[in-house]
Amino acid sequence: MSFRIQGFEFRVSSFGFPALRFALCTLTCVLFLSCKDPYGYEPFDPTKPDPPAAPLLSEPKNGKTLDNYAYPQDVTLKWQSVAGTRYYQIEVYNDSVLTPENLHQPLISDVSSTQRAVTFYDHGDYYWRVRAYSPNWNWYTGWSQVWQFWLPDPAAR
Repeated sequence: MSFRIQGFEFRVSSFGFPALRFALCTLTCVLFLSCKDPYGYEPFDPTKPDPPAAPLLSEPKNGKTLDNYAYPQDVTLKWQSVAGTRYYQIEVYNDSVLTPENLHQPLISDVSSTQRAVTFYDHGDYYWRVRAYSPNWNWYTGWSQVWQFWLPDPAAR
């Protein structure tokens, strides 16, 4: 028996336990953890510390209405630094239900600073969160709290 997922073929009859574990880790990495390279997955390393707390968001403030009525517009998202971070990842959603179909744009990755301008083409509520990564930790930090901001409708002005 075999199955294929995102270009990877898995043959169940040829699996020993180590191969099965690798296949499951790879599958998890690709499908659920937004890994760029499934072969870059590193299993838990007991010599590495757990990651620190998630980044704290700072701008735009949670619940803020931005007063720019021109579209497209860039909104700069800012957060506090997490010591030892190599890069940050940002997710921006157009709904409070954080599902892939509600992403404003794909995962923003490899952000080396503590701010990022994101372009918006329409008014509405937006939700965002950030997490940090370092190869010196076992994994990413948890996601930050989700903050919301509102871009006003120019027609209602």
